[in-house]
Amino acid sequence: MNDKTRFQRLKDGVLDLPSNARMAAESAWRGRERGLAIIAGVFLASLVITTVLAYGNGLSQTFLQFSIENDVYDAKVEQFSPPPGPDGDFANSTFTNDTSLLVEVCEELSLKEEIAVCTLPFGRQAIRQSGVFGNLEAFDAGYLSVESASSNNSLLENESFDFPEADDNGPPVFTKRMLRLLGPGAFDGELAERHNKQMLNDIPWPSHQDMIDNRSVILPASIAGPLGIQVNDTIDSLEFGYVLDTAVNPEKIDRSECPGFIERTGGGLQHCRLTLTVENLNVSGIYEDWQFGNPTFGFNPIFMTWSILDNESITTLMDSDHGYLGVAIDRSLLPTSSTSDAEDWLTRLSQSIMYGEGSLSSEPMNYSGGIQLFWYDTISGTITFLEIFLGLIQTFDYILMIPIIILSLAILVYGLVLSLEQRRREIAIHRTIGGSAGQLQSMVLREVLVMSSVAWFLGFIFALQAVRLVLAAVGFMEFEELEFDISVKLGLTSILFTAVCTIGAALLFGNTRTKDFLELEIDEGVRKVPTRKKPKTVLHVIMFLIGLIAVIEAWIEDSTGESGLIDNFFIDGLIGLFGPFLLWIGGALIFGRIASLGPRFFSLMFGWTPLLKDIRRGLKTGGGEGIGRLATIMVLTLSIVTLAAVQGATGTLVDERTADANTGSVLSIQFNESINSTQAEFIVQSAMQDIGLDVSTIRSTSVPTVAVSTTDGSSTLEAWVVLDGNENVLLWSDQSVPGDDIQNVVDGWANGGFTAGESASFKLRLPDTVRRGLGDTFEPTFEDKNTSEQVGFISTSARLNISTPNLDDFMSEEALAPIFEEYPWRGDMSVLDLTGADLSNRDLRRTNFSQSILTGANFSGANLERSVFFYTAFNGVDMSGTDLTETIVIAPDNFGFGNPLMGVNFSGADMTGMFGIGNLSGLELGDAICPDGSAANVTGCESGFVMMPPEQVMDILSEQTTISIEQSEYNVELNHLGRHRYLPGLPSAEAEDKLIIGESTYRILTGMDSNATINSTQWYIWVGSENEHLADSDEDALTNLRVQLESNEWVTGISDLTSAREAVERNGGLIFGTPGLLSLQFVVAAIGSVASAFVFLSLVLSQRKKEMAILQAIGASPRQVMRLVLFEILAIVIASMLLGLVLGAGVAQSFNGFFSIFGFIFQIFGGASTVIERELIWPWIDLVMVSIAVLVAVVLALTLTTAKALRSDLAIVLKGE
Repeated sequence: MNDKTRFQRLKDGVLDLPSNARMAAESAWRGRERGLAIIAGVFLASLVITTVLAYGNGLSQTFLQFSIENDVYDAKVEQFSPPPGPDGDFANSTFTNDTSLLVEVCEELSLKEEIAVCTLPFGRQAIRQSGVFGNLEAFDAGYLSVESASSNNSLLENESFDFPEADDNGPPVFTKRMLRLLGPGAFDGELAERHNKQMLNDIPWPSHQDMIDNRSVILPASIAGPLGIQVNDTIDSLEFGYVLDTAVNPEKIDRSECPGFIERTGGGLQHCRLTLTVENLNVSGIYEDWQFGNPTFGFNPIFMTWSILDNESITTLMDSDHGYLGVAIDRSLLPTSSTSDAEDWLTRLSQSIMYGEGSLSSEPMNYSGGIQLFWYDTISGTITFLEIFLGLIQTFDYILMIPIIILSLAILVYGLVLSLEQRRREIAIHRTIGGSAGQLQSMVLREVLVMSSVAWFLGFIFALQAVRLVLAAVGFMEFEELEFDISVKLGLTSILFTAVCTIGAALLFGNTRTKDFLELEIDEGVRKVPTRKKPKTVLHVIMFLIGLIAVIEAWIEDSTGESGLIDNFFIDGLIGLFGPFLLWIGGALIFGRIASLGPRFFSLMFGWTPLLKDIRRGLKTGGGEGIGRLATIMVLTLSIVTLAAVQGATGTLVDERTADANTGSVLSIQFNESINSTQAEFIVQSAMQDIGLDVSTIRSTSVPTVAVSTTDGSSTLEAWVVLDGNENVLLWSDQSVPGDDIQNVVDGWANGGFTAGESASFKLRLPDTVRRGLGDTFEPTFEDKNTSEQVGFISTSARLNISTPNLDDFMSEEALAPIFEEYPWRGDMSVLDLTGADLSNRDLRRTNFSQSILTGANFSGANLERSVFFYTAFNGVDMSGTDLTETIVIAPDNFGFGNPLMGVNFSGADMTGMFGIGNLSGLELGDAICPDGSAANVTGCESGFVMMPPEQVMDILSEQTTISIEQSEYNVELNHLGRHRYLPGLPSAEAEDKLIIGESTYRILTGMDSNATINSTQWYIWVGSENEHLADSDEDALTNLRVQLESNEWVTGISDLTSAREAVERNGGLIFGTPGLLSLQFVVAAIGSVASAFVFLSLVLSQRKKEMAILQAIGASPRQVMRLVLFEILAIVIASMLLGLVLGAGVAQSFNGFFSIFGFIFQIFGGASTVIERELIWPWIDLVMVSIAVLVAVVLALTLTTAKALRSDLAIVLKGE
């Protein structure tokens, strides 16, 4: 019988579902004022929880697409069998060293729809094992290492090709710069496009035939820039090493068994290497370095084609297992909806490549020549690292979103409390007329279910749309469109979780509250004021005090750098982790109670004013349950608004400072040779003119270096030099220098002061030295902390002196007689009158024009290489387009008649190596090449003639020449200004071991004259108008200027502030997407505060209708009642807002240590070169705007609700109907 009853009840419930749902919807609509409270709470909770869950899905998609952009190849396809070895049996192995067969296999793979292109390169050896963790082969596979190069470039000759950056950004297996020998497929299709995106100076990625014809080599900018290598330079030979054998600890390679040399890398690897040499190479292009990413193929290699090698070398590399197939997949087919979908797709592709489409066999399939393949998927490896990184990110994000989740749930509960409180009296009345507990409970829960379901669905839909906006944040409350399309989706488990957390919570709380109502006596249920539980004040105070300790601890650590109040690391960590949450929760509960007493406080202050004098007796304390909870909600929401605004704005500032520190100035330019500031600015000015950019101010500075030793010889350090006026060029931050006044430090450098990095300070035993983590407790103290510590430094320089006849001796023909006798003349046109002669386009090499009159002569286009002009009359000579390389010109102004060269037209002439005495300033130079090899339209030939006679003269004078080495020593006493952290544009890690000195000190330490020009290959350029630089005024213009400068043959590397900001703008000082999450917190908390003020306040006031009616009944006017209500509620709201802002400031301060720790981890993980500390800033404008919005909502709700109540019939209200 009971079973049948249950079944019948279930059947009846199903049959009644449509009608019950309709009735619940109608009931909810009739009571929409109370229903709106439930909808607001559930909607915000659904929005926040769904966004947090969907954010992880969207982040994984975006990260995946960003990450694979840095990889040229998507898979490394290797031969399944290893090479048999020198004595192996190739006949019984599927391995082949025949490149033509592998090219055929590549063509077979390219026929598959999923594969865009395939090529055969030589580089890292085969791995033949999937996965990353536990895969030793992924780390011990050898690579082709560049060992040395020979060239007429002395810097390239001396280059070691060490590659420490690879060790810093990947596994410790790469010690040298890598070489990658490309096959024909790398110069066509998708691979060519991927390479071409990185090419600089408007030089395209070459064709395979061009690579062969020109014997081309393509260099990364990180090699070409510092070495001053330009396109079309030649490299006589390049030596690279390949791997014969590898050993991993504890195994060792026996030196006697290695015919070459042994290379030791990190992680205990040893490679036995032999070398091959390639000769007669031409630099055909320079590419911009890729960001460090997946280490499978190595980082930023030097490119050549193996087609220029002889067959024996190719076979040797194949037998050494350096050949593989590089595959580019069609990325448009790769699912990016989630990393798991991408992994599944890649797994199916790898299985079809290795074993055949749909094959269940465990035996690899055979390709041309019986070759079997192993597919090593680099994208899956990238995904593995991404999932680890994403796990760390999402852990942080979930912690970051705890306050807003708690807030949304608190608003949900508060909305339910207010809504159900409206039903308490109704339930009691229903009970008096015979309503059963089950029916009443079902009635209430059906209404809650309908309203919460609608709110959950709306919040869910809004959240899925909001995720894209969150990921598109490029700063706090700043958004730009994402470069990639993302399709956010949640699994069934996540959807059910959000539903349970919102709808389930609403039903659970509604059920509990309804049961409480049903357990009340009927007379108690009818009463307007319910019985209140006593709050747990002691617990709230304890939570608040613990949180307050966390605030004080964080403030001490941030402001002084000391350890704070708590020395115990474990306890300090617990306080730092839980303190902010305890402060927030305990503070909100305590401040909410204090805020509810706002009317009493404000009445004491303003109660005797004319505004309140006549209503003072009617004022309440505001301590009712509804008002008290509203005050708590307002404190919570405003505290989160403050937290999000402060940390969001601080994160945006950190991003800007990170970009400033990485770039150094608006532009950072690497030139192919040392030039001075005038030349650097002229190049930038010319580029601006080419793109039509009108900017009023260009300033430049560089950072030379000099090695110094202490006077006692105990330490030798390198000093960076900041030139005069650097403060107007470099983007300084007060974090970079000691103290908080940048100008004082700059002035100190200029006036004989120095700063030292942390490690350098320790070596010099400077005041307040602390060296973290090294166990050295040296911390000297000085009686007078205001006394500057003075340190003596010495700089020594060695100069090669070549003693030749004094140039003054060249003034006489007698002194030059030996030269004239032995010089290899081709013609003698000395002591002739050649006035007006037409000698254009003539071959006049090594001709003597001494003491001839050339007035008005036309030499245009003539070849005058190595000719001699000794006291020759040049008036009006046309030298345009002539070849004047290594000529000797003696044309001094000895007789006071002015410059003898005045009036000569040198336009288009090549004066490279021109030696002698004369003045080239003020002449018509046009696009001539100056004696120092620079372009006249860039440098103006300021350096004049070269100071060293040409080789043919030096050979003659060799017997009269003496060579000696002169050593000079310079001493200086410098004042210690403090400890610096970094110098803009240079890595902070290097700054720790450096000194920074001023230009005047540098000139003393190098013996340089005060008016001597400083040359450098690296210049920092500030471009802008007045005090606003171009990155702030016109980002697109700065990007265009960078692109224009990249095409300049003098420029080998360049970075701009706009691009640097774009690289970090989505990080919020932490990691990708954080600005969006903080913006979401700010918006949701702001909406929550406005909704609380409007929706909930309306319900609270509606409960006071009877109170307002009583006031009217005893003689209060509507205006007095309106003023009374406005004052009470505004007093509570204003007190809540002020206390919420104070609490938010405290939470933001206590959270700062938490943010700094995660920010440091993420910046290091992401390869940031300079770690910027989070110094809190206070965005008062944003906070004031939210506060004004809340006040407007409060006043509007008060006015509407109170006016409605005052219009009600007093008798009906007083009867309680």
